[in-house]
Amino acid sequence: MANRALAGNPNLNTLGVVAPPPILVQTPAFEGTLATLFRCVREHKVDLLEVPMEPICEAYLCYLMESPAANLDEAAAALTVLAYLLERKAWQLLPVVEEDEPEMDEATALPDPTTYEYADVIQRLMENHDERTKLFFRTATPQLDLYEIPYDVGDVTAGDLAKAFERLLRRANPEPVELLAKPRKSIQEQMKFVLLALKPSYQRIEEMFVGEYTRTDAVYWFLALLELIRLGSAQVKLEGEEVLFAKK
Repeated sequence: MANRALAGNPNLNTLGVVAPPPILVQTPAFEGTLATLFRCVREHKVDLLEVPMEPICEAYLCYLMESPAANLDEAAAALTVLAYLLERKAWQLLPVVEEDEPEMDEATALPDPTTYEYADVIQRLMENHDERTKLFFRTATPQLDLYEIPYDVGDVTAGDLAKAFERLLRRANPEPVELLAKPRKSIQEQMKFVLLALKPSYQRIEEMFVGEYTRTDAVYWFLALLELIRLGSAQVKLEGEEVLFAKK
């Protein structure tokens, strides 16, 4: 039905719109029909500012004068195109208001440095920071996998071991003056001496010492003995109020 209507009206284009009549436009910037000028302006192929509108209006007026029996639809289509071109060029001819660029203020002088006023506070904060780096905090939720399961020592409690260690310290001699560069003892080496001093039969910790010793010797000896108990190389039991040790 639509194709039949288009075929019956030769003035309709393929879109069903009345095409402007073939009005010839001759200007220094463009030469062609009014419909071609309209299409080129819409597709930004022709700068309308360079095309004078007087020859176009004169060509449209001549078309009306020379064709008294012109098709009203074609004349209306040509007038619509002419109105579009006039409005488009009028907008382009309007002056564009350019905003004045804001003037840059002169650079203000920088304030004098005032760090020296807070030198004491800065020094105190640095000292607090250094002290805090030496502290270690435990998380709120303990991670049990990081701790060893306490080994079984029977009826012997930590208090019993502390009493045995206290008796050992009472017999220790005063510490001699030593050089600061003296290397520290090794618990692993001390464990060898303690293991040799242990016997298969139970004995008190004081009986394992031969000769004189210092408080430092007593500390290393006791730590090595606890490590041997943890590793299962030594055993401990409580007999009355006495804590006895033996080789396992």
